[in-house]
Amino acid sequence: MVSIMKGKQLGAISLLAGTAIGSGMISLPIVLANFGIVGSLFLLIFFCWITYVSAMVRCELNINSRSDFNLKDVGLLFGGRISANIGDFTLKTLSFALLSAYIFGGASIIRSFTSTENHFIGITIAFALVVLFVFLFMSNIIIRINKHTFIALFSIILIGILCLTISSKISSLPFNCEGIFNLKSWSTVLPVVFTSFGFQGSLHSLTKFVDNDRKMIKKACLFGSIIPVVVYSLWVICVLTIIFNSDRESFNRMLTSPIEVSELIRILSSITKIDVIQHAAWIVSFLAILTSIIGVGLSLNEILKRDLEKFIENHNIRHLVSSSLMIVPPSIIAIVVPNAFIRVLSFAGIILAIIAIILPAFLFTRMRKTISRCDNLKIFAICVVGVVIIILGILDIFK
Repeated sequence: MVSIMKGKQLGAISLLAGTAIGSGMISLPIVLANFGIVGSLFLLIFFCWITYVSAMVRCELNINSRSDFNLKDVGLLFGGRISANIGDFTLKTLSFALLSAYIFGGASIIRSFTSTENHFIGITIAFALVVLFVFLFMSNIIIRINKHTFIALFSIILIGILCLTISSKISSLPFNCEGIFNLKSWSTVLPVVFTSFGFQGSLHSLTKFVDNDRKMIKKACLFGSIIPVVVYSLWVICVLTIIFNSDRESFNRMLTSPIEVSELIRILSSITKIDVIQHAAWIVSFLAILTSIIGVGLSLNEILKRDLEKFIENHNIRHLVSSSLMIVPPSIIAIVVPNAFIRVLSFAGIILAIIAIILPAFLFTRMRKTISRCDNLKIFAICVVGVVIIILGILDIFK
């Protein structure tokens, strides 16, 4: 029984941490180059705390309703029809946006590894079809796959960091912080950093998975927030330091504007001539994308299947339609939107602030008529951060 509980706890932690550790492995070095090591560490630790507090608020809503309630159901229960519609629309929009970024990122990584500059549309379609196949025929073991994929990712990240550090000559550290004094940098960085911790869309899957066990949920949210900040911090410091010392021209280019995913992978691969290390950089990036696709896709697939129950009775057909709807629109966005990765992640930050902070905080106050002073301060603090992220994200769209 103890081993089963430990296995379940690890599965719960890997569901959240695996969902979070994904786009950030690629996006964070790109957008944080302007903030240097110190500024980057401060932002990552700060958003680790924001993620944990907002996740616990969201989980309290599920614990006090039904474990499998998504944001639409919780909104209807505690806030009425308007809250339910806002929750439903924003959660689906976020999930589609994230999957668009992940499919674009996955296709870009494959293109960089194969050194194929053309045929991006074909690579994107092929990658999307593989993802669709996984969700169609392997949905029953997908959380188990995610757990093992996450462990593999974590191990390879540590090996990759060690290998890259050993193979590079490091003489100085990038302490530059020009981005701190530039509103344009903040408008891109804050939404993207927040999105990098974005496992909130999987929280109803978490509470259902652990049968509303409050202790397990708290541990999963805590370690699901801490593990990403540790991994991201080590990875960002390593990548920025190595590029700063080995390829100053590329680093200076990263300071002026975000580079594309495939270019970052090429830069990391070209720094060392050792094949094993080149492949490690590719595998880390690809596994990071894969774990996030599993986490976000699992949650969205459950929501779409529930929506389709009233229209399609046959379970197998319903599963086919929901999986197709989950993959096709994001694939089209990934193909049509140029440099979709950073642009879509920045937009996703706006939506995530609504569904992870603003709406749950509102519903929490409706659920609990009397709130302790400590909880009040926490809710006020995360709401301020949420509003700032939304404002900066809107500025980033129109800049």
